[in-house]
Amino acid sequence: MRDYKKIWKDITMNGFFSEYLPPCFQLDEHILYHIPPRNCDLIPPLSFTMSRYNGNDARRTIFLPEIGTYLAAQECLNTDNILQELIEFTETSSNSFSPILSDDDSIVLHDQSYWDNTACEPIILPVSTQYINNIMKKIMRSVGAKQVLKLDISNCFSSFYTHMIPAILLGADNAEAEFRKFLLNSNDPSISNIYLKYRNLDESVRRQNRNQTNGLLPGPLSSKIIAEAILTRIDTELNVHDLNYSRYVDDYEVYLYHGEEKEVISIFSEILSKYGFTLNAEKSKTVDFPCYIEENFNKLLHGTLSEDISSEELMSLFNTFFLLEKNGTKGAIRYFLKTIETLPFAINLPIFKTYLISILANNERSLSKACSLLLSHHNLLTLDSNDVKIIRNMLNHHIECNHDLEVIWLLYLLIELKHIELGNELIQKIVDSKNELAKTILLRSQQINQQNIEKVTANATSWILLYELYASNKIEEGEFISQLNINRNKEMYRYFKRNNIHFCKELPSH
Repeated sequence: MRDYKKIWKDITMNGFFSEYLPPCFQLDEHILYHIPPRNCDLIPPLSFTMSRYNGNDARRTIFLPEIGTYLAAQECLNTDNILQELIEFTETSSNSFSPILSDDDSIVLHDQSYWDNTACEPIILPVSTQYINNIMKKIMRSVGAKQVLKLDISNCFSSFYTHMIPAILLGADNAEAEFRKFLLNSNDPSISNIYLKYRNLDESVRRQNRNQTNGLLPGPLSSKIIAEAILTRIDTELNVHDLNYSRYVDDYEVYLYHGEEKEVISIFSEILSKYGFTLNAEKSKTVDFPCYIEENFNKLLHGTLSEDISSEELMSLFNTFFLLEKNGTKGAIRYFLKTIETLPFAINLPIFKTYLISILANNERSLSKACSLLLSHHNLLTLDSNDVKIIRNMLNHHIECNHDLEVIWLLYLLIELKHIELGNELIQKIVDSKNELAKTILLRSQQINQQNIEKVTANATSWILLYELYASNKIEEGEFISQLNINRNKEMYRYFKRNNIHFCKELPSH
């Protein structure tokens, strides 16, 4: 029997900061003791960019809603068993391979469930046996098929129409009928309770995005839950047409038996349009059998990767996984790093350190994992002056390119290892940039002089940076309230400050 009170708390506490951010960003559970009213202030979310990992310079945007609107929306999820209904509804889809919870009720992270959906390119094999089970299920599901049609929803999160939230359980037609009754008389006793409570969820979700009806904010786990739920509703309508397919979030693999591609696309287009979505024509493609070609990473590592691995074997393995990634096996290097992370460190440390720093420079997908390994084993993988110079040059490059996430991770790495100096050129460039999460890190590590504090204060726009300035007594309460136009959330922020609550942990100063 699931404990949904605990699940709600886990989702609320761990589903706010993107899993891509360094661990210095975290929530204090005391925030749950002062949740603002549902009609809380409309304060803009903060956003940062990261690589799309697709081999070009495209970036994706991740959002952090203002904490008050986030907590109000989470409280709404906790009301009338909404979270439980949504999760249990998503689990009714036999087509979905993107679960919210694991068998032990823990949250499934992107890192645990990722696989490459590009047609006939190799796909990664994570440590989890669940992944192999999923591949086997897909192979068995596709039995007798001649082709697989790859379909993708165009801009799924940004095109999500939040007024469709009641349609998750009701379906589009019934939700429209309830909406019309509500317009005529909002007190009509015949209006479905399901419609009313999911209408409230719609309102709470919209407040995180300044009341905009178009778009779910990518980042919070609650957005993923709602997206998965509406896609499950769409699954129920697709299944009426006796289609055989698998889905990972908004990526579909439809199994074709006699060249029915145009018919399938027509069915998908019609049903998706009812819910405000369209297909991404550029990503649609048909793949001939066999459709699942995988690199068995465990087999590549079997008998080789151990605590007594030789330098030659280590170099050979790194080169193997570098080539796999270069040739299209997305996630190969990250997988290798995650496997190495579980080993006792008796390997050739200078060679290993050299490879990690090279990964920082050459593989954005694995940058955060390489930083984590350098940090977790910093006593063994000591950086010399040349290493530090190389990492600083990388940081400078990413600052100039406005690569937010890369800047955040490399800055965090240098601060944790005490390789950044107060007032140096890199700090000045971050202060002059628009990366307010990086500026928050500087404040929490006291790596910023008074002159730059004044510059940061003058240019701050995000709720998280302005709150940090307020909580650390760099600005007065009146300025904080005025800058964000705070009214209903005022007592919440006062409570946070009185209880010394921060959204970035204190970091070591130089």
